[in-house]
Amino acid sequence: MKLKRMAALVLASCMTVLLAGCGAASNKDTGSAALPEGTPTLEEIYAANTLEAYQQANIQPSLSTCLREGPDNKETNALLTLYWDKDLGLVARFRKTNMSFQYYFTRNNINYSAAVTEDEDTVLTILADDAEERGEKEITYAEKLFHQYGFGEYNSKEKLVSCTDSGDTYHIITDISAMSFTDSTGRTYTYTTQEYDVEKETLRILDVFRTYRFTDANGTVKECTRSRCMTYTNKIVSLPDFMREGICEADWSREFTLRYPDGTRDTVPVPDGISVLVEAPDGYEAYADSDCETVYSEDQADEDGVLPDRTVYIAKK
Repeated sequence: MKLKRMAALVLASCMTVLLAGCGAASNKDTGSAALPEGTPTLEEIYAANTLEAYQQANIQPSLSTCLREGPDNKETNALLTLYWDKDLGLVARFRKTNMSFQYYFTRNNINYSAAVTEDEDTVLTILADDAEERGEKEITYAEKLFHQYGFGEYNSKEKLVSCTDSGDTYHIITDISAMSFTDSTGRTYTYTTQEYDVEKETLRILDVFRTYRFTDANGTVKECTRSRCMTYTNKIVSLPDFMREGICEADWSREFTLRYPDGTRDTVPVPDGISVLVEAPDGYEAYADSDCETVYSEDQADEDGVLPDRTVYIAKK
């Protein structure tokens, strides 16, 4: 396949991820029947299912999710694959229903994403934190996707109810009723139990299943199921060749600078020869000059056909 073009999009907003809170309380004190000897705690299970744990074990976890709701059998699938690339480091490959694969990776402490369009063009995205978010803990897109679509973190509201020894695996049932909630729009999620299949030797989660009741603000009730499964392999899945050539073999000496309204700036390296598009946050505009009179629209080459270093000014419209 031939690389037709690559574009870079500089974002001035960041994704917020809500993670379940951790607790230190034991999850075995449930008052249920005696659990088999050696039954792991939920804390131990979740500690064995982190992105760091997978990296240390040199494995590639592939997570698929499926959500079906009510009589309409509405279904959403997501596939997240994490692997290590010698040139790009940790790469997250992500796809949702009816969506092409997107790749996320970090190079020189800068987060990037790459996607393939229907006509096989490649879009390289530079992911920058919002100026107002500076100082908070930085997290790569691979980690964001893992926490968002992975199994999350141990929540002290979840209590272990039973554990069945199934040979190489444990079948675990937990009580998650305390995790039920009503959101800001008046929709209520009522949970009861959750089931796990866990590999004995590694405590890796193989699948999770729950049923729950969803009550809309208008009173409509749906009985829902949610399942997630994980598979593991040592086979490394790489970026498509035509994406790799453009990203890895490019000269990354070109600099692209964003100047923010508060006077701060971000300067990031971009592959030489790749045009850069800029998307400003709502209510703001990207300008090509410090007086903020000329709207930045296209990254054009100079008379010698070279794309020079750029400075783009973000200001209110």
